[in-house]
Amino acid sequence: MKQVIPFIVGAMTMSITVPASAMPVSEFLPKADKLMNAGMGGMFSKHRKPVMAEMKKVTNGYRADIKAARASGKTPSSCPPSKGKGRLNGKEFLAHLKSIPMERRDMEVKTAFRDFMKIKYPC
Repeated sequence: MKQVIPFIVGAMTMSITVPASAMPVSEFLPKADKLMNAGMGGMFSKHRKPVMAEMKKVTNGYRADIKAARASGKTPSSCPPSKGKGRLNGKEFLAHLKSIPMERRDMEVKTAFRDFMKIKYPC
């Protein structure tokens, strides 16, 4: 399981653009959870690519929004450390997703990620 965490965390910190398509938490969470619980087998899991692609898309959009807010002189929604200075913990993010009530899990992963970042890195 420890080997799978770097895949998810790495996906959260990479800056490769991915085509836009919103994934709800209800679809993402089971895949990410299976991936985390797969241990070394996670490298070969069918869930690896969709989870990593979604996290790349989400983090790229998040970083772009933070940059745009700062460039326009506005206070960003959260204030994370500069790129490469902080590390996100995949287990923390999954715990956040699991804390979302079932009736709200139709929200997009990007919305849940932004909420997580507001809690983790408030301004």
